[in-house]
Amino acid sequence: MISKILVAVDGSKHADKAFEYASDLAKKAEARLLIIHVFEELGNIGYSIAKELEQRNSEMLQKYQARAKRLVTETYVDVVEAKGNDVAEETLHTADKENIDTIVAGSRGISEA
Repeated sequence: MISKILVAVDGSKHADKAFEYASDLAKKAEARLLIIHVFEELGNIGYSIAKELEQRNSEMLQKYQARAKRLVTETYVDVVEAKGNDVAEETLHTADKENIDTIVAGSRGISEA
């Protein structure tokens, strides 16, 4: 039985498809949906650019959360904003920490459109 679903989002078309699939699955299974976005830490950019990127990422995550609350029961939707150098590693770490039993992700990320 599926009880906790983690979906990784980055704003790409692939992530949107994964998000739609995960939302539908969460609704059908009456499972908790956890939406994660990993903000890749880039050491070579300036402070103001990093803050602007963080703001954009937070806004994107809030939009996914609002969409999920319309598609799935609101009490079943949570979000995680993580930072790290390895998106896959951060996603798996969160899945382990949250006892996730199903992970949904797009086949490519935004940088591999």
